[in-house]
Amino acid sequence: MSLAPLKKSETLSNKAYQVIRDAIVSSQFAPNDVLIEEKLSAELSISRTPIRTALHRLVEDGLAKVQGKSIVVSPLTEDDIADISLVRQSVELLVIEQLKDKATPALIRKLRESIDCQKRSLMSSASDYLEYINQDYIFHTTLARGTENRFLLDLTERINTHSNRCLMLSSTLGTSFELATREHVAIVDALEAKDYESACQAMYHHLQQIKNRYILRTTQPEETD
Repeated sequence: MSLAPLKKSETLSNKAYQVIRDAIVSSQFAPNDVLIEEKLSAELSISRTPIRTALHRLVEDGLAKVQGKSIVVSPLTEDDIADISLVRQSVELLVIEQLKDKATPALIRKLRESIDCQKRSLMSSASDYLEYINQDYIFHTTLARGTENRFLLDLTERINTHSNRCLMLSSTLGTSFELATREHVAIVDALEAKDYESACQAMYHHLQQIKNRYILRTTQPEETD
């Protein structure tokens, strides 16, 4: 695979991080793939310094790891998947609890705009899958942003990145995206009605369904040094 060159006007280390992160989440880079500075630098048409900074951020995020003298894409074990599900449930139910009296018309409008984008997705190409995953990320982080708690937002962003990677690796997204979108609608409908108990129940149901979509093909054997 090859990555598109970056625009020089962008903050290069941030853009490199985002591009490589998206490539990992979308499975363009598979578990245990080696992330080679020289190759990434050539593909993105930037120097190795911002690439190195981006790779270190990916290691901090847990999307990559140091293996000997190399940096490789982190594998996902069954224990990892269970831990991701557990943490995500705790974080996102807390988000709904903290949205009480904060589910403004502006927030509802942004959430429905994200849902509309999900509904329009054709899911007929790799770019469609990535766009759907991005909109799913926007939906859940928009909920967290509405709490006005920056620490909760940070946790939501991190756990959704790992969760969406699980979904892409599981190969279930093509058959589950319409149901997932309807689950999003149920959450927003309850929030708009100020029925926070139903919103929590809808979010819990959504997260349980996501957990069921993490099939065993998500796991990859970890290579030995």
